[in-house]
Amino acid sequence: MIKSSPKRKAGILGGTFDPITLGHLGLARDIQEKLNLDRVWFVPAWQSPHKQDQSPTDAGHRLSMLKAALAPYPNFKISEIELDQKGLSYTIDTLTTLQNRHPDTEWYLILGMDTFRDFATWKNVPEILGRVHLAVATRPGYPNNLSPKALQALIDKLPVSYQPPQHVHGVQTCLCRETGTTLVFCDIEPLDISSSEVRERIKCGLSVKNMLPPEIERYIMTHRLYQANPRLQPE
Repeated sequence: MIKSSPKRKAGILGGTFDPITLGHLGLARDIQEKLNLDRVWFVPAWQSPHKQDQSPTDAGHRLSMLKAALAPYPNFKISEIELDQKGLSYTIDTLTTLQNRHPDTEWYLILGMDTFRDFATWKNVPEILGRVHLAVATRPGYPNNLSPKALQALIDKLPVSYQPPQHVHGVQTCLCRETGTTLVFCDIEPLDISSSEVRERIKCGLSVKNMLPPEIERYIMTHRLYQANPRLQPE
């Protein structure tokens, strides 16, 4: 059970980051501000269990892009836990490792509303909910201003019960009766950018302007990533 304490507050944002986009960065910045987080940890997956039919780009390239994109943000950190372990990356295993390494930290698992719809199907959901808070952000097409009935339907999919939400400054907070952790819905203005759309546009030779940090676009073009007929530049 999570209780009030002087612990540092940190967010966890997982994904393949193939590539990292302005949408990822905007999400992290907005959640950090809304919840007053000290850190946001980006955790790149070796292979997502929810995307086993897809082969992500080489981990070295994805990690290099992530490091370049996060360089201007001193409170954004990278954990290579899942890349080091290789194989399928399960959230519960990552949480266990992070909590063992940082016992002085209170954790918020950051999800988009679209991901939250399927969260109840993840591995060891009851244990996850007992270990961390959930911070659910809006995305286009999945608005946060759901009717009370629709919002409750999403919450009822979880294997625990929550008290009615409290609304403060664009944040809805529900306290879990069994664990004392919270389910937080953050009303933000996310950018409608997906990594899959970026990859497809590059493959088709279309512009990705305003979808990626400039240094990431340069990296992709230099290394000929995601192109239909990639040819490495001469050394």
